[in-house]
Amino acid sequence: MELPDGWGVPIVDPAGNGPLIWINPVSERKTVKNRMHLDVWGDAGRLAALGATVLRAPDDEIRWHVLADPEGNEFCVFAPQDETDC
Repeated sequence: MELPDGWGVPIVDPAGNGPLIWINPVSERKTVKNRMHLDVWGDAGRLAALGATVLRAPDDEIRWHVLADPEGNEFCVFAPQDETDC
């Protein structure tokens, strides 16, 4: 899969059974909370019901939710969709 410039590096289970993990570069320095930021595919509402906090919903600038776990670590949640929409 060819990725646009500036995208991270995917870590993929070669057998196709495990999760897809992206390592993304960032330009800004993080001074608080987590330096490792995870993006996941899933249902943001279900994750919120399990204890996550919704920090930002999709809008004109982003197509994903930004949530925080109970310790305040932020992560992005992408709704499952067709790969052509990525």
